[in-house]
Amino acid sequence: MKNILLLFVVSTTMLFASCSSKNCKECTNCDTKSNATLCEDDFEKTSDYNDKLDDMISDGCACKDD
Repeated sequence: MKNILLLFVVSTTMLFASCSSKNCKECTNCDTKSNATLCEDDFEKTSDYNDKLDDMISDGCACKDD
């Protein structure tokens, strides 16, 4: 019984930790691109997220924390 309770507590903690780590930017008022919400967790690598964010900003988007 102790093992099941411990497993539940660890699983719940990991679930909430992974949900709260989202780093999102809301990009609006773009020149040619559609408005978008970019979340770091949606990309395989942080560098891919940063590249997409830079691409949106270079198009004239105003990207702010979501």
